[in-house]
Amino acid sequence: MRSGRSVDSQAQNSPDSEASPAAARRSGLVRYPRRRLRSRRRWLAALSLAIPTAWVLFGELIRRGDKIAAFPSNYQAAYWGGIAQSLVFWGLLLFAASRRRGNLGAFLAGLFLVCFFVVMGSEGAFHAFWNVYLCIDGQLHSKNFVQALFGTLPLGRPIVLFHLVAALIVGAFALIAARKYVRPGPIAHTVVCLLLPLVFYAVTRIPTSYRGIQASPPDALYIHGLVALAKESLDLTNESPDLRVQRRKPEAVPPLSAKPARPRNVVLILQESQRGDVICIEPDRRCDLATPFSNAVVPNRFPLMQLRSNASTTAISISNIWSGVRPTESRELLHSVPLLWDYAKAAGYDTAYWTSQNLMFGNARQYIQDLPVSHGCVATHLDSEADLDAGANDDLLAERVKEEWPEMKEPFFAVIHLSNIHYPYVFDEELAPFQPTSFAKDAEHNSQYFNYYQSVVHRSDLAVAEILRTIRQSEAGPKTVIVYTADHGESFREHWQMGHTSSLYDEEVLVRGWVDAPQGTLSPEEEATLKAAKEEFVWHLDLGPTFLDLMGLWDAPEMAPFRARMMGHPITRPERTLEPVPMTNCSWVWECAFRNWGLMQGSRKIEAREWDNQFHCFDLASDPEEREDLGERLCAPLPDQGRQLFHAMPDVVPPGRTPVAW
Repeated sequence: MRSGRSVDSQAQNSPDSEASPAAARRSGLVRYPRRRLRSRRRWLAALSLAIPTAWVLFGELIRRGDKIAAFPSNYQAAYWGGIAQSLVFWGLLLFAASRRRGNLGAFLAGLFLVCFFVVMGSEGAFHAFWNVYLCIDGQLHSKNFVQALFGTLPLGRPIVLFHLVAALIVGAFALIAARKYVRPGPIAHTVVCLLLPLVFYAVTRIPTSYRGIQASPPDALYIHGLVALAKESLDLTNESPDLRVQRRKPEAVPPLSAKPARPRNVVLILQESQRGDVICIEPDRRCDLATPFSNAVVPNRFPLMQLRSNASTTAISISNIWSGVRPTESRELLHSVPLLWDYAKAAGYDTAYWTSQNLMFGNARQYIQDLPVSHGCVATHLDSEADLDAGANDDLLAERVKEEWPEMKEPFFAVIHLSNIHYPYVFDEELAPFQPTSFAKDAEHNSQYFNYYQSVVHRSDLAVAEILRTIRQSEAGPKTVIVYTADHGESFREHWQMGHTSSLYDEEVLVRGWVDAPQGTLSPEEEATLKAAKEEFVWHLDLGPTFLDLMGLWDAPEMAPFRARMMGHPITRPERTLEPVPMTNCSWVWECAFRNWGLMQGSRKIEAREWDNQFHCFDLASDPEEREDLGERLCAPLPDQGRQLFHAMPDVVPPGRTPVAW
């Protein structure tokens, strides 16, 4: 019996028993899920490593998918090459960070998270703020490296915080997923860690397409720009030798009570690079100059024939107008003094700033970034591919103003700042009445080139006229005072130079202007004063006080400390600025390519550039073309005052030149 049971037991446990096939099948079922799980984990690991680049592509699809699809073929190749670069860079860094043990794994995890948070958070926020990605144009001139890491954005703004937090969440999710699904072996992890320095170096060397068409992904643009800034900060390169405007830290303005002479809104229309002698300042039925369209819309304007800019550099000129303080003030003051919008907001005015200027140029965006405005735009909002110098099309600016104008709440203060007259100019052959024309800078074609410039002014004036019609035909139009001028002029070899910023001769600073005030918006005294100002010498430094007076703020007791720093006087009042007025293209808000400076008092004007050993003296009343240098003696004491005033200006000397010792 025992023997029988033993045989039966052996039979049951034998591999050849009937139970063996079932056991084998069960063993196969175990192995098959394991293979499927391993395959699934590999896919999940790969997907985890692709999360950063997937986030890049998702953001690109949302922000500019249609533009990317329309890229020309050569830009398409550059763009998708950048995406491949992104996949390799983030994928390898995340792979190295996925190791869950050891100090190296922890360090690499922190490195990945910080890099992804800063790069993608900053780029997302920057695009949301400016409708273009942060690149070398927006980073190179920054003097605060820490702020530049985040594009010098206002970090407290909800839209900025949203994108930073979103990048942090996505980066953390990618890191957690990689640490869950990626299983880097010791050899693979070591190899990747050894490759990382080479990968980091490669992404800093691969060029990007960043100007006009940004045919590179945002992470590549950011890294390229930051590396350029780091080299500049370490004096390894000298691409940004001169100071450009930095982010303002405006003083707080206390609440102000506005008491204008009449209830009114106030608007500044500011042209770019427009000479005063090519436009119709006085109402003229014929207006055979370059501004016939605006001339027809505002036939009752008050002309300012002797209005001059205090600089022929845009950044300095707008600082003079909007702050009212001298261009020779300290860097700290120029970056902290309130601007007209700050005063208007403190008085309860609605505010706006619309411009077709591309403020990615030379850090200009930082000057207006913190303005307290309810409406506004810059060139990149109108056209993300706007030219860096000429800006977005002024027609687009006119359309944006027309769209948002009904939303302004009275009383309001607004600035409308055009751009297309800046070199290289926006020209239209069908709107070119000044002939013959040629886009050639050589001396033999100077008259044709000047005709080209006048036709550019003519074309931009269409946008000005459209803006004026929008204002005048609106419900607020009859209660709105408009001041019109340009930031500076443009030279065409009158004194051996071309363009602007190179001198302070009248072709670059005599901008002229006008005031258009519907009936009832000015007091009789203000109207009489503006009429009398037609041929009086007035300055951009007078415009800030003029706007404050139009808003009823000039006499506010709380304005006393701010008013004390302004040398100008409201053109709406009889008193004029009689002390010597500084004129310079060298300022702590924007250093000069080469130094030039001057002073003007009444009709007497002195001017010098860095290679001069004395000031030139002119009397503009008898010599408006500044052809006869009267010598320093006949302009005394201006030359001595000029030497005392300008000796503390920044010592900027281009290569190949030496400072002038006075």
